[in-house]
Amino acid sequence: MPGLYILSSWEPLPLKSSKVKACANGYSLSITAHLVYTNPHEEPVEGIFIYPLEESEVVAGFEAAGGGRR
Repeated sequence: MPGLYILSSWEPLPLKSSKVKACANGYSLSITAHLVYTNPHEEPVEGIFIYPLEESEVVAGFEAAGGGRR
């Protein structure tokens, strides 16, 4: 399942909000997603973002920010 998980336990972090924009141009589709996750734990955690892709799909860019840092 897509989402942000705590690396040590594979516990999913709760999704607080999401905003998705999509643009289709012929056979091309561009999707931009702004996802905000929350850490319910008092201490910082190391996370891993999972988003499975089909063989014909490509990620052209990815940016993440945590604790005000990118």
